[in-house]
Amino acid sequence: MVGLGLDTTRMSSMSPSGFHFWPDLPQLIGWIGLGAVVGTFYFRALLRTTLWLTEAGHGAATAVLTIARLGLLVGSLVAATLVGPVPLLATALGILFAKIVIVRHVRGTRP
Repeated sequence: MVGLGLDTTRMSSMSPSGFHFWPDLPQLIGWIGLGAVVGTFYFRALLRTTLWLTEAGHGAATAVLTIARLGLLVGSLVAATLVGPVPLLATALGILFAKIVIVRHVRGTRP
């Protein structure tokens, strides 16, 4: 707690430029892109997993794909968390975009 009052400029700044963890625009687009790629893989793998669960003989492949998609999702979110809160939110936003696109595509192709 010693010296906390001396760091008032960074703690009380209301503009995003006052935060030391605010990324540049290309970095922000990169994190959103990473989230979109991870989200696309995750939700396509989820679709494949559900299709394999309805068929016989895909038990091992289903388990491997489930572990891979969860590992990739958790790994990318942990990596973004280690960089800061804004990259984490940008990655989550990219995953959300991918979810919206995949769900709309599946709804359009399936009855």
